[in-house]
Amino acid sequence: MILSTDNPYYKFSFLDKINDPSRYMNKVTTLFVLKGRLSLLIEKEKIEINELEGIVLSQNLEVDQIQTLDGSKILEVVSEKKNENLIEKIDNGNQIEENLIEKYKILKNHKKVEKPWGYELWLIWLKEYHVLKKIYMKKGYKCSLQFHEKKYETNFLTSGRAKILKNFHIDKNSSDIQAKELIKDIDLIKEYSNDVDAPFNFTNVPGEVHRVFSLEDYTAYEVSTPELDDVIRIQDDSSRKSGRIFSEHKK
Repeated sequence: MILSTDNPYYKFSFLDKINDPSRYMNKVTTLFVLKGRLSLLIEKEKIEINELEGIVLSQNLEVDQIQTLDGSKILEVVSEKKNENLIEKIDNGNQIEENLIEKYKILKNHKKVEKPWGYELWLIWLKEYHVLKKIYMKKGYKCSLQFHEKKYETNFLTSGRAKILKNFHIDKNSSDIQAKELIKDIDLIKEYSNDVDAPFNFTNVPGEVHRVFSLEDYTAYEVSTPELDDVIRIQDDSSRKSGRIFSEHKK
């Protein structure tokens, strides 16, 4: 099942099995195991990816064999090859480091970013390709009312219930002050929100005002383009400003 829409940068899918490893030739691919196990044969090396772990495959890698355990559930993110180098960005206590992935990288021991409403686990951040995050929000909370200038993002709600506010579009180059002026006489919740149950997926595009309200504890997986600090906050329960909140990244 393809989850992503309205973006030209990544293809985000939810799979039960993977039979054809040739589909990843000349692509940058992230595979993450929600349930079960994934087995790969790469240059005669057998690699096992367990539940809640993942793997990134570089654009220069040829996978010989790939198998999924019966009953497995896999998240797949695929981006088109841009150049010969695959660079991972690593959030290391507010210092961003870069790491070259020559063939593949197994994803475990994920970076945790604390939020007023819960937390994010940053599973992989690829410099020119895509990002995969796990998002957990506690019941009764909401994220910022926000939009992005460049960032595309797709959320796949895997458990819980939420009210999703989206589909109100403004000039993506607007400031937070301009955005507040545009929405002051609009009841965004009444006109632009819907209650949804997992499983559910949605994509936000640049200039699209959006917000998530947790009606129950919920978990989602988000794929996006790499501009993780591209957040223009219009409203926020914790009075957070736009952009990166450095106190959330100390660990």
